[in-house]
Amino acid sequence: MKKQIICLCYLTIILSSASIIMNQNVFAETINQSIIVSEIKIEKPFEIAKNHFKNAEYRQAIEIYDTILDKEPDNELALKMKGMAHNAIGEHTTSLKQFFKIFQEKPNDVTTLTAMGIGFGNLGEYQEGLNYLEKAKKQKPNDVIIKNYIQFLEKTIKKYPNPITEKPVDYKKENNEKIPQWVKQTVNWWAHDKINDSQFLNSLEYMIQRDIIKVNEEFSFADKNELKMLSAIRNDLNLWSEGSSTNNEFFKITNWFIENKLIENKKVQSKKTQEQLDHEYYLFTKYLRDISHNISKEKRYIEYANPSEEVIKKYIRDYNKWNFEQQTLMSSADFPDPTYKVIDETYIITYKVFINPQPAGLPLDHVSTLNKSFEFWENQELQVQYQKGVVEFEVTNLKHEANVWVTWVVRSLGEGVLGHAHLGKGVVEVSLGDHSCDGKFQLYSIESVQTIMTHELGHSVGLPHTGDKQNIMYPSLTPTYAYCLSN
Repeated sequence: MKKQIICLCYLTIILSSASIIMNQNVFAETINQSIIVSEIKIEKPFEIAKNHFKNAEYRQAIEIYDTILDKEPDNELALKMKGMAHNAIGEHTTSLKQFFKIFQEKPNDVTTLTAMGIGFGNLGEYQEGLNYLEKAKKQKPNDVIIKNYIQFLEKTIKKYPNPITEKPVDYKKENNEKIPQWVKQTVNWWAHDKINDSQFLNSLEYMIQRDIIKVNEEFSFADKNELKMLSAIRNDLNLWSEGSSTNNEFFKITNWFIENKLIENKKVQSKKTQEQLDHEYYLFTKYLRDISHNISKEKRYIEYANPSEEVIKKYIRDYNKWNFEQQTLMSSADFPDPTYKVIDETYIITYKVFINPQPAGLPLDHVSTLNKSFEFWENQELQVQYQKGVVEFEVTNLKHEANVWVTWVVRSLGEGVLGHAHLGKGVVEVSLGDHSCDGKFQLYSIESVQTIMTHELGHSVGLPHTGDKQNIMYPSLTPTYAYCLSN
């Protein structure tokens, strides 16, 4: 959703003012989004549920998703959105069951893997959550939300190393994961030149792809791309076939083959039977019951995987400290003017900046990111009274001597407003997030906050808006979120 950025601005040189407001763009309905019956517009169930979801009316949304699933039990979108709704109201085990049904059919679905990672994190099973998120990252390596959750869980594991709940033993799977005895014979043939390299690798690839051999990815060489001679690998496998090493050595070598692209681990599987799916689901629900039992027994501390709600609590707790609401009503004339000097016909304008700290424990470090916004403007060439000008920023802890005060807020700045600033000098406030994603407050991504901050600092040094969409001073932005799964 695009939002416009407008600012409260006062410029010592230009002597004008404006306000930084972001207007939300409203998209017109299309005929595809609704059904016309007897001149009465009836929205499709998904649209109604979506509106309930955005307004945090999760129970009403779940009821509609249930009606959809009654007719289409495998409707993937309904399963996902229902899972997200249950997660939003704290019903994490129910949410995980919904997503597991999708996982059974689509084990590489990024949204499902991410949601399951979050779900297990919300149950205090941080390592299991991390396992799913790492799988999601393999599918989408540059996804900001996945990276943020991984980072959050890694930190949480160090702080609260909860005991790990053992998974139920699947005797059927356990029996299937043993390496067939005749595989050792195939290795022996290769070791004694009865089959060549190509024949052996093709044979091994065939068995792996059809799950005759199940590769245990937990075992691999420390350096996956370690350079090894095929003859040395052949010798190591031969020792394994003769019983001189464990199956872990076999798994290490097969993983090495896969990592070095000598064989391809692309599964060729037939569709699972309903009996297999039901058995998997039974084991998964048993695992969730065991986790719930352990939570009750251990009274474990749980730090929920989505920290956005906790941010609001910290800001409300000491509202005046983080928000400069009163100061925004001041005239920018109440702030001291920046200083300047002229060197080689270039104006060098120095702004002293007071930077408000962030609440302790905020998961995203915007104070450090602010330096990038400073660097951006310090590398720009500006025009001052028809001459070249550059700006430099100097951080101060004394509010009374600062030309610009910077803070990050969670209060509403107005409909669709991302931030605002006085023009030329004064206050800069940048929103950390909003309620537009799923009805709850969600933090913006670091990239979005940095873009907003850079824009607002542009107003602080006297720059108005521009109609150039590629320019940082263009007044419209579609922010992205740091933790919102339904983004």
